[in-house]
Amino acid sequence: MNPGIPSSKSSSGDGVSRRGFLKLGFWGATALTLGAGGAGLLTGCSGDPGPASGFDYLRQKDLELLRPLMAPLLAGGLEAVPGAGPDQALAAFDRLLAGGSDGARGQLFQLLDLLQLGAARWWLTGTWAHFADQEPAQLRDTLQAWADNDGGFARLAFKGLTQPLMMAWYVTPEAGRTTGYPGPPRNLAAKSA
Repeated sequence: MNPGIPSSKSSSGDGVSRRGFLKLGFWGATALTLGAGGAGLLTGCSGDPGPASGFDYLRQKDLELLRPLMAPLLAGGLEAVPGAGPDQALAAFDRLLAGGSDGARGQLFQLLDLLQLGAARWWLTGTWAHFADQEPAQLRDTLQAWADNDGGFARLAFKGLTQPLMMAWYVTPEAGRTTGYPGPPRNLAAKSA
């Protein structure tokens, strides 16, 4: 369930199925290969610089892409935690990635690379504009249009990106307390007689 961007469309399940995730990886890899091939011809090849400073997996370009999405996706979740900001949410996401398999992380990074390309961003989200270049209201509209997109791949991409981001934030103790959920039941020690 997406607390930030409610979808008016219903699907057979709220989550991304294994089959859907594999489809996302296949189509993402295909689109990325085509897009990157064209971009490589125009700009030349450059090596991957690796993770951004202070992160284990997320690259600097991933941070720049995702940072503007944090506030609208978390729908007040950042403001509810004193002193929290997009970078704390991204750090939580980076920690979540440590628990994933190399294959799952690879598919996520293919999607992030795909979203760096204007044509692919338009195909998935309906806008050419980079997320960082959009005003807050425009960004909310972009996310809503993406969430409501009837395209199977666009919907899988939306869920495949946003669900782990939100989960990573709300499993942090600080953010978890803001939801009102008391947490799992605690085992109580038996009273001594």
